[in-house]
Amino acid sequence: MRVFTTCTRDCPGACGLTVRVEGGVVRSIGGNRGHPHSRGFLCRKTASYHRTRLYSDKRILKPLMRDGNQWRTVSWDEALQTVADVMNRCVDEYGAESIIYYQGFGARTALRLLNRRFFNSLGATTLEGTLCGGTAIEAHKMDFGKRVSHEPRDHLNSRNIFIWGRNPAVTDLNLWRIIRRAQRNGKTIVTVDPLRTETAARADIHCQIKPGTDMYLAIALSKIIVEEGIHDQKFMDNHSENSDVYLNVLDAFSLSELSGITGIPEKMVYELAFTYSDGPSSIIIGWGLQRYFNSHITCRFIDALAAISGNIGIRGGGVSSGFDEYGGFDESVCLEDRRKISMPLFGRDLENLDSPEAKCVFITAGNPVNLGPNSMKTLSALRKMDLVVMVDHFLNDTSYAADIFLPATTFLEETDLVGSYGHPYISPVNAAVKPSGECRSEFWILKRLSEFMGLDNLEGSLMEWLEIIAAPLLDYHGIEIQDLLKRPYRVPGIPEVPFEDFKFYTESRRFILPSEIPSEVGISDEKSLRLLTVMNSEWIGSREPYDEEKLLEVFIHPETLLKTGLEDGETVTLESGAGRTCATVRSSDKVYPGCALSFRGTWLSRGGCINTVIEDGKTERGHGTPYHETRIKIKKRH
Repeated sequence: MRVFTTCTRDCPGACGLTVRVEGGVVRSIGGNRGHPHSRGFLCRKTASYHRTRLYSDKRILKPLMRDGNQWRTVSWDEALQTVADVMNRCVDEYGAESIIYYQGFGARTALRLLNRRFFNSLGATTLEGTLCGGTAIEAHKMDFGKRVSHEPRDHLNSRNIFIWGRNPAVTDLNLWRIIRRAQRNGKTIVTVDPLRTETAARADIHCQIKPGTDMYLAIALSKIIVEEGIHDQKFMDNHSENSDVYLNVLDAFSLSELSGITGIPEKMVYELAFTYSDGPSSIIIGWGLQRYFNSHITCRFIDALAAISGNIGIRGGGVSSGFDEYGGFDESVCLEDRRKISMPLFGRDLENLDSPEAKCVFITAGNPVNLGPNSMKTLSALRKMDLVVMVDHFLNDTSYAADIFLPATTFLEETDLVGSYGHPYISPVNAAVKPSGECRSEFWILKRLSEFMGLDNLEGSLMEWLEIIAAPLLDYHGIEIQDLLKRPYRVPGIPEVPFEDFKFYTESRRFILPSEIPSEVGISDEKSLRLLTVMNSEWIGSREPYDEEKLLEVFIHPETLLKTGLEDGETVTLESGAGRTCATVRSSDKVYPGCALSFRGTWLSRGGCINTVIEDGKTERGHGTPYHETRIKIKKRH
């Protein structure tokens, strides 16, 4: 039997899958050629998902309750009754806002909107912000009125593709296949990144920029385009605001000064400017670009670069940073939020909440101790709660603070719908096999918990709720829910060429050029290194639970290694304002001098987690997480 479904992992791909099932067991997972975006492609991580995760001997298949330092198996009724009793007591004694709901990014499907409905109807505290790309979204809203990206295949219409702070050769293989096809067709691929990534290694031009100075490169390119008279004056006059102030910002810097700030030779700056202006040219904004305090200003100057060069409203142009995975659904089912705390500041906010204090935390599809900043503060804050409930597949780093573990189904055992932040389609999720052991879906868990608590906020069947949530898509395409569970459908309202009519969603209906004058670049502490953390090609989110224990690794440039007096392969101590951890230092010329690189997602309990030294903070706009503002010192161990 073959089942057509979709991958729901934290990846922009949301690839269509063909799952071969024999005797009620998944035998293989392949790509679905009928999916309009992935077109039969599938990464090796999901191709082996049934072996590494679905049928892993590390997977938890029954509810667990902590008994001292040990876990004991309990029935679903006992587990849910315990959770219901504590949550009802919290509501009665402290108020519903003492209950905190943490919804991670491990799975973002249609039915998971009802998780927010459950906690919002209860009056609990939920999250705001993101560990990913909130600052670019905010910048696009300020400039265009809202974020509208070009469909990935439109990059085939570009003459030049600028990949800015992104590594699609690792993080978005479907997009990478499109970029490579464009390159084979003679298009120029440019990467702007402080790291010589897998993507940069195959680019026609790699601009290895000093971390945190991308805003000044965007200003430099715009300055050259304006001074050379190859800008789109008609667009600036008729379709933009703040032109005079924006031009004053460009005039405030000399090219020599901008070259010095960014570490990019003037010759290359000119090459980039003339390449980009010879459009159509597209820009793909990545997550690495958004991990600084002032990332929104950087993204705004990149938007402006596209606007003044005539690369807005045309095929093969634009600035793209992704899509809203819930854009095709009716989010009103979530109801209104009450109190919110910051996802980037989760541990700190959890400790500092008052009126009422936090007493209970409920976590789904998330591993905040491992993937959020300041791991030890988050772990400490969670351990102070009266009750921490985890819904997951494995006992990960966050489980060390959990009191109850509820085993969840995987996407191969669920019926649902999923959008994507990498393409504009809603795709079906069809259960290929029955749930393993006693695993249950998040929808089932919260529906049952609702009954135990005496609530009626999730009445209705799974299919009834899917029909309600997907109503905008069903109405637009004139289809039934059964049709949507057969194949993907395009999200309405996403044009093939965004802003082709130059009508923007701002109040004035014009593009808003940035008028902020960037603050001066701070003087670096010569004794510390800026820490950059990126995704590893071997896993999604955090490492696989079966991986062997291995000490955390940190990579620095050979010149930097020489200055520190350390040797390649030496065991060192990493220190920051957040904490310290042990690591093995490695020499790598792929890293910008004066910086350190490490991979996020290694387990605290299996050799170390880099987020123990990531300082918690929040971007100025967009509620993002400024991971790359952390500076560390590397010390010899005695």
